[in-house]
Amino acid sequence: MFRRFLLFLLVLALAGTVWLRDPPHSHNPSQAVTVTALPLAGAAAVNLAPFRITGAWQLSSANSNFGGYSALVVPARGWLRAYSDLGQRLELPQPGQPGQPFQAGLFGPEAHAKSMRDVEAASRDPLTGETWLTAEGANVLLRLDSRARVAARFKPREMRQWSVNSGAEAMLRRRDGSFLVLAEAYARLGWTGHEALHIAPATDGSPGVAERFVFEGPAGFRPTDMAELPDGRVLILTRRLRWPMPPRFGTWLVLADPREIMPGQSWQSTPLVSLDGTGLEENYEGLAIEPLVDGRLAVWLISDSNGAVTQRTLLLRLELDPADLPATRAKQKAPG
Repeated sequence: MFRRFLLFLLVLALAGTVWLRDPPHSHNPSQAVTVTALPLAGAAAVNLAPFRITGAWQLSSANSNFGGYSALVVPARGWLRAYSDLGQRLELPQPGQPGQPFQAGLFGPEAHAKSMRDVEAASRDPLTGETWLTAEGANVLLRLDSRARVAARFKPREMRQWSVNSGAEAMLRRRDGSFLVLAEAYARLGWTGHEALHIAPATDGSPGVAERFVFEGPAGFRPTDMAELPDGRVLILTRRLRWPMPPRFGTWLVLADPREIMPGQSWQSTPLVSLDGTGLEENYEGLAIEPLVDGRLAVWLISDSNGAVTQRTLLLRLELDPADLPATRAKQKAPG
């Protein structure tokens, strides 16, 4: 989670000057969200294969709690749902679709506990439709009921030593009922990747036995979200802070196969595309995949503005034909 880190850097560099964040203001409960289409000329000049960018929008609102979105799901056709590190959710019709956006508190009374509302990842169970979240401040998995209330919480023993600032950053509830959880922090000494868990489902569908492994992404890039592809492989969003003042970010989308996960070993990924040079670079932390009627996929990304005046809340839509992805490597037995 970048908010504290950015604050620390800017305090050091700009001591005695104004912190470049939105100025304080009184509470505004506005439910209006402005969606502004952005030009795609810069992106069109960059080779994004196997993806094709089909839309980019800047989101803004007078709502006091707007922004900071770190997780994204597609709850129903034509809609998006984003979760923030302020414990808020944003229901938004996909650009061009009818509907009124609205924003609501996520945890009710628990929203006052920062450790329980620092949502960094969300995954919609493909079988039950339930939503699972990770709260990085507490490093727990949360299952929400149909009224967006916490119905159950789980804290695997293997996550208890994870940092509250760089812990559970990406999470996926797979179609087989298992979970993948990736930490933002790097793994222990001697490894170049990130702490990660494969969690088998218990008999009641809740998280069961966890096995550790290490996720290997592009050098210097940290995982921020992931989503499952139709063939069972995983698309992973990774991010790198390149210049802290003002913040500038790099983004890579990478591909990895859970069948290649081996307990205690490195899980290798294949870089697919960078957003460098598109003019749409930002701090992307939310990723969702939506199947389309012709077999292609819509890949949605949303950025976390960190409450900084130098950053934006951007929404991107890319399209992908799964047939254009690299071939699956030799199959190996996944843990569990």
